[in-house]
Amino acid sequence: MCDPITRLNVALEGRYAIAMGTLGRYLIGATVVAAVVTATPWPAAAQIQLDVMTFNIRTSLIPDGDNAWPYRKELVAETIRQLAPHVVGMQEATDEQIEYLASALPEYSWLGWQGLSGATPIFYRYDELTPIESGNFWLTATPDVPPMPRSGTGRRRRGGGRIVTWARFHHLATGQAVNVFNTHLSTRRGQGQIDAVNLILERVGALPAGSAAIVLGDFNNVGEESDLWQIATSHGLDDAWVVADERRGPAMTWSDFGPPENGYAERIDWILVGGPIGVRSVETVLYNDGGRYPSDHYPVAAHLEVDY
Repeated sequence: MCDPITRLNVALEGRYAIAMGTLGRYLIGATVVAAVVTATPWPAAAQIQLDVMTFNIRTSLIPDGDNAWPYRKELVAETIRQLAPHVVGMQEATDEQIEYLASALPEYSWLGWQGLSGATPIFYRYDELTPIESGNFWLTATPDVPPMPRSGTGRRRRGGGRIVTWARFHHLATGQAVNVFNTHLSTRRGQGQIDAVNLILERVGALPAGSAAIVLGDFNNVGEESDLWQIATSHGLDDAWVVADERRGPAMTWSDFGPPENGYAERIDWILVGGPIGVRSVETVLYNDGGRYPSDHYPVAAHLEVDY
């Protein structure tokens, strides 16, 4: 556990990197890493116990009546608080949602690209993880260049906001690294989705050999059934739901703000893992408050073991 000053430095560094909004890689100052390195030496081989979550929180820009953001924002925060994951990849997040959750969950810092109607921020517990490198790329033909806004509107063209937020996290207790990618694919199925997944696979494949990689997201395709799932899981990534030692909850993640329907399965929110990662358990999270659900998607949580 870091001392309070180190923890504060880590949090400030993470927030500063996001405020800059750079597309390139963010290098966290050597002073932060040095403060951690002065602790007990890490073993040559180490195991990281890591809890992760993917959570489409449903944008606040759509009028959802009784399920509108003001009526469920506390429930979204409480859902995360109950599971207490080390990393949360969110989808459909707006600035107001990110700002609220950052305030409601002070044990987390976050990184991502602001100003999108459907951002994909990564929230992380800064007392255990710190981002050494992070950035964003777009699911377009020019992934490292943000799509231009429509002339005179300030808004990006339809589909232009599909983005991947990524980070290489330094695990403070072991000194090991874990790579996390978070995304939300278009609902428009076809070659565009295939190109998007291939781009993500290309970026994951460019990591050093033996790297631990976690891909979180709403893929808008059904796991184990769609061609897209076959592509995503045929290049070194495994679906946590499929390979887990233990599964809990239904094989569906689209909820429409309600309880699971018998016989209905639409598992479109996935946790994919690659490298030295074992999946001890995975869960479709059904946490609700008297029948009020936090989103129109159920979050998915997994307990991972990373062995180096």
